Amino acid sequence: MKDYQEKVCRHWFMRKSGKRWIFGCALVALSSFVLGMGNASADEVGTVTVNHVENVADMGAVTQDSESQTASASTGKTEKTGSEGTPSASLSSEAEEKKADTASSGRVETAISEEKVEKTETTDLGQTGQTVPQDNKQSEVKDQVQNKTEQADSTAITKSLNVTAQTGFKTNLKDVKPDSSATWKERSDGLYSDARGKGDSFFYSQSRGKNFIYSTDVTFLKKEGAAALVFRSNNNPDKKNSYAVNIDGSSNNVKFWRWQDGHDYQFINEKHIEPTADNKYQLKVVAIGSRVFYYVNNVLVASTGDYTLQRDDKGQSTAITEGYFGLLNWNGELLFQNTYYKEITDQLNPTLNDVTVTSSKGTVEKKGQFTAPITIQYVKHDAETIDLEISPKNANAKITVTDTTGHVYNDFKNIPLKVGANILSIKSSIVDEDGQEISIFYRLNVHRRQADEVYYNELYRGQYHYSVKDGWANDPNGLVYYKGTYHFFYQFYDDTKWGPMHWGHATSKDLLHWKEEPIAFYPDENGAMFSGAIVADTTNSSGLFDDDKGGLVALITADGNGQRIKLAYSKDEGKTWTKVDKIAADWTNDPLQSTDFRDPKVFRWENKWFMVIAGGPLRIYSSDNLREWNVESTYPNLHTECPDLYPLKANDGTLKWVLSRGGRSYKVGDFKKVNGKWTFVPDAAFENQDQVMNFGKDSYAAMTYYVQDFGSQAKPTLPDIVAVNWMNTWEDYCNLVGDTVGQRFNGTFNLNLKMSLVQQDGSYRLVQTPIDAYKNLRETDKAIFLKDVTVAQENNLLKGFKGDQYEIVSTFRPSATTKKIGFNLRVGNGEVTRVVYDLEKETLSIDRSKSGVILSQKFAQVDSQSVKRNADGSIDLHIYVDRSSVEVFAKGNTVAGANQIFPAPSSLAVQVFSEGGNAKADIALYPLKSIWTDKVKATKPLELVQASPTVSNLYVGDHTDLKAYVMPAVASQEVTWTVSDPSLVSVKAEGNTLHVTALKRGTAKIRVASKEKPELFKEFTIEITRNDFKTNVEGLTSVSGKWHVDGESLYNKNTSANDYYMGNKKILYPEYDLDVDIKYQKGLINVFYASENVDPRNAYSIQFGDNDKVRLYRFMGDTIAEANMNGKKLNDGEFHHVKIHKTKNSVTVFVDGVEYLKHTFDTVDPYYNDAYVGLGLWDGDLEVRNLFVKNLNDSVADKKQLQTLVDSTTKIDPKQYTQESVAFYQNALTQAKQVLANQTADQTMIDLATQNLNKAIKGLVAKPSHQVTPNEGVKNLVEEKLFLEVVKEVIAFQTQLRENPSLAKGQRRVVVEGKNGERIILTEVSGEGRKVVEDSIMVQPTNEIVEIGTKEVKPDSPHRLVPTDGQPSHQVMNSVQPLRVAHPEEETLPRTGSHEDSLLTLLGLATLGLGGGLAVNKRKKND
Repeated sequence: MKDYQEKVCRHWFMRKSGKRWIFGCALVALSSFVLGMGNASADEVGTVTVNHVENVADMGAVTQDSESQTASASTGKTEKTGSEGTPSASLSSEAEEKKADTASSGRVETAISEEKVEKTETTDLGQTGQTVPQDNKQSEVKDQVQNKTEQADSTAITKSLNVTAQTGFKTNLKDVKPDSSATWKERSDGLYSDARGKGDSFFYSQSRGKNFIYSTDVTFLKKEGAAALVFRSNNNPDKKNSYAVNIDGSSNNVKFWRWQDGHDYQFINEKHIEPTADNKYQLKVVAIGSRVFYYVNNVLVASTGDYTLQRDDKGQSTAITEGYFGLLNWNGELLFQNTYYKEITDQLNPTLNDVTVTSSKGTVEKKGQFTAPITIQYVKHDAETIDLEISPKNANAKITVTDTTGHVYNDFKNIPLKVGANILSIKSSIVDEDGQEISIFYRLNVHRRQADEVYYNELYRGQYHYSVKDGWANDPNGLVYYKGTYHFFYQFYDDTKWGPMHWGHATSKDLLHWKEEPIAFYPDENGAMFSGAIVADTTNSSGLFDDDKGGLVALITADGNGQRIKLAYSKDEGKTWTKVDKIAADWTNDPLQSTDFRDPKVFRWENKWFMVIAGGPLRIYSSDNLREWNVESTYPNLHTECPDLYPLKANDGTLKWVLSRGGRSYKVGDFKKVNGKWTFVPDAAFENQDQVMNFGKDSYAAMTYYVQDFGSQAKPTLPDIVAVNWMNTWEDYCNLVGDTVGQRFNGTFNLNLKMSLVQQDGSYRLVQTPIDAYKNLRETDKAIFLKDVTVAQENNLLKGFKGDQYEIVSTFRPSATTKKIGFNLRVGNGEVTRVVYDLEKETLSIDRSKSGVILSQKFAQVDSQSVKRNADGSIDLHIYVDRSSVEVFAKGNTVAGANQIFPAPSSLAVQVFSEGGNAKADIALYPLKSIWTDKVKATKPLELVQASPTVSNLYVGDHTDLKAYVMPAVASQEVTWTVSDPSLVSVKAEGNTLHVTALKRGTAKIRVASKEKPELFKEFTIEITRNDFKTNVEGLTSVSGKWHVDGESLYNKNTSANDYYMGNKKILYPEYDLDVDIKYQKGLINVFYASENVDPRNAYSIQFGDNDKVRLYRFMGDTIAEANMNGKKLNDGEFHHVKIHKTKNSVTVFVDGVEYLKHTFDTVDPYYNDAYVGLGLWDGDLEVRNLFVKNLNDSVADKKQLQTLVDSTTKIDPKQYTQESVAFYQNALTQAKQVLANQTADQTMIDLATQNLNKAIKGLVAKPSHQVTPNEGVKNLVEEKLFLEVVKEVIAFQTQLRENPSLAKGQRRVVVEGKNGERIILTEVSGEGRKVVEDSIMVQPTNEIVEIGTKEVKPDSPHRLVPTDGQPSHQVMNSVQPLRVAHPEEETLPRTGSHEDSLLTLLGLATLGLGGGLAVNKRKKND
């Protein structure tokens, strides 16, 4: 998906507009800026040198740059050298003073004796000796300062300044000067600065630093504006390159950012700190190399690369390592004092060399490489406590260790550990001769494993698929075969959900049995470590190694503030790595200027290194040395993630190249020079479409192993190409797996597949064959072989087999009447996973809708692909079943599908079937051995596993199923259930499943325990609420994500996911107002006001984020229009009313009654006026109320339906129902009658009253008179005669087929996803019998619409994919036919490693008139 960046027209440099969207300078400040620059030329500008006493001036002063300004001490004259980085503004306060002063001398040197400095009076602005009311505190503080410094007010820093012992700004900065945009004065109590209404005002110096501590004391004379330290600056106001940290006087938020070529990039989200009583703060920076620490009042608030301190830590390009010091005032009235820097020498450097974990009680696993700022060390379960051996660079360093509870360990001994992650903060400090503390921090995560017997006995741990031992894993990356060892690296985070990316590492000799290695790469100052590649540089072409034998070189995506490629190299076969400081390739230098610049895959061909890179549009780069890269070709209309490009020799002997698009689809073509540039040119059959690589949902980010140089066209040296995928998806459930099924890992990978090519159906097809090594796992002595058997509709061919890890090799020969053949897998407990070949539709499908634990609606959807039978009419199915997965291969392995499943441990049966008529078959079923060599055999209960969400949200009358199992699977699965309050829910137990129906509002606790070992138990929480959400949009339902209603509010919260809540019926009129109230603090909010389908992909959307922008765009597509809301941000945790006024060809957006955006379309899609509506949330939290759609052309309100409903209530006897449900019902009935009596009621009011009354009637709950319960474990059961039976039935959707002449023949596309409807039947049951009191359809089914392609693809198709030769994208689009693929859902893939993708355009300053001017750069971010 595309990310977006906003454009903001105010508070640019101090980042007041929000963390993501950037504007040029504030227009308000432009005129004063121009006047200031225009009235003083560079030759007229004055400077001031403040030379303090010796013991101050020697505090780390750095020799000035030879190109900076120099001055004669005797004359006070300034000699200029033409230094580009020299500031040009005078340090002055008032215009008249400036005119007089700049006419003569350029500098005044002020000498202050040591004796006078010692007598200087220090003003403490906060110690007044009395209590000051908060509202008056600021004015009184200012008055105190003013009274004490009346004579100082006129002493602006000019050539005539006469500094005495009572006046002085204490600093060791040299050659200081401010810009001319604001007032800067030196007074007896410090440096006074007034920039109110002026925007940014800088205070420059010619002092430089590399490694240093730099601090200032700042007092806010009014609680407004912001004060900042500027460091490692180039002192160039026109093209800023520097770092800055600040504090905002009004919000008390702090920031940390960088300017790069004039554009500013935030490193952290704004962070709030508590205000001080005297409005005085010490800002301090400690910088050593690329590590920067920011302290406020000696409390660490930010540091580069430390995601434990700021989860959303952002990155940068090559770090700035040296530069000038300065100050910055944004719109504030401030007083700076005690502004000093000091060089950090080797004697003052508190850096650590190493940290080693030991344990006297248990086992410490293989030591990982010590890195800054994060290191992870694993220990076994028996290591209940650990000791630390800490090796500082400087023996004088004082070191303390603190755990997350705040406990400090000074001796580093016997530090207790809980199971899982244990984050320890290691503080290393050195106190200098002046008593100043120089401190830096390291984070050590000591991860204590679970008990050994837990691992590989987990219920859903694949037994022959590699999976991460603990934590999260996604994309495979850096796969390399080197010196006899396969190295498998992958995206990793120590949690069961996605987070800041590391590189995990495992090694193998046979691609089956794996050895866990320490974490290879951690997030750093450049960003999180997203996907990348590793190659064997066997000739030392990079020059990074000591000899010509070379070693391993990694190319890693660093993610944050855009994406870039950094290098690392290993001289010891991947055991340790050295990161290269310089960035190898950056999105800012890419011709497409897309921040989506990730997932490099590198190979060697024709004596040159090549890199395919994407994340958004595809590019191909080349290099001679792996360190410097040049663009060869770009493909702006071909979007993908995790691209791969490799040569294969087809079965006809032809050498072809395969372009893998994230493992989802592929193209076949040639890699050759076109107009002197290396280019991938697809074959004619692949110009306008892809072929499917895997039709299941759970196969993503395919990566092949780097083995060797591919050679040349004349002499190719092609190894076996082996690929592996991540067995999950970014659809909507990847983050749910671990927590939902109760396991501490969430990251499994597909089978290793050998790649080859064959000619088929007139073009080349990719063959993906499981490697032969898997045959070594077959337990042939337990195998079942069936030869030429008849598969009847009723058969017991596989009745005797039970298992959860096996392989099926089969060939079916259907009869003339056969309609379907296939297998039912993991059958039992009402569960089944079906692999079906439909002979009538010619489709192969995997149906896991009844497979066990269903993670989401998308998880339950059936996945399929069009597949023709073999030439002889047979169908071959090759299936691998593991504990939590099914992988199927067909058509000679040219078709592949993979899905996760989570069945009950006892669902172990297998069935072969034939429908419509018998079929003949050859079947071989092989049980497969486990690959886990360190698996401990266990038969007794180890753990109670919750296989359902631990917290469920139900409405009164709704029901859910809770599932719990005992680990290991071979242990007794018997459990008992206990309900805390039986009045809230009725329950019925069926083995390991508890059916729960909500009776009334409240919170029910349900405990489940192992019957064999009762001390093993877990608890479920059922939150029961009423659905009082006010809306007239029909059929609102969660399409993806966990949306729930509590009272009048709809809620959703997610991390790095797109969740949708849509109506399942189209709006019946083309012109309408859509009104909604939204409340959020984080995330991107989408209001889908015109969607083609219930799935809002490509919908017209209004989007709000964390800035003051409103955006109109095509969801997952392009921005149409954007508007500024003039500083109004909606992410303030308050409700805001949004009105979208839609006509047939326009849209207008109002927020809280104010119009902010209006757009008229030249043309619209047909569905724009025949659409669905709904809501969406990306990566945040959202509360919604009052969603209504009103027909703009509705003239006559219709009350008939409401009147009929009110009349029907005479049959309801309130005495039969609970007090709470009756109260709700009577309130809804009263409101309905009021609306009927209201002559001015519009249709929206009538629809709402009808909906509420309908809901209230259906929500009537019979008094808790009977509960179906298990025989034991449920307390306080109530037995009465009358009870209400609630039955919900599924109404199956129908599938409609229609031809699509623009879709290639043989291709199928789901246009509208089918969704089952729901019927509710309420029956009163008593001793006298049963009486149906309600039988109605709650949700209408949505029919599935599938398009069948009829287009013949001709070999001489004129539409050719012609990549550009490194030209900007706007040139490309004019000359290249847009690439159209058969699967449009893959055109824009979701991000794997980031919460966001972005496209950046920037706005800044240029010359205007005599003094300067304005040029506009634009920055846009699409999501």
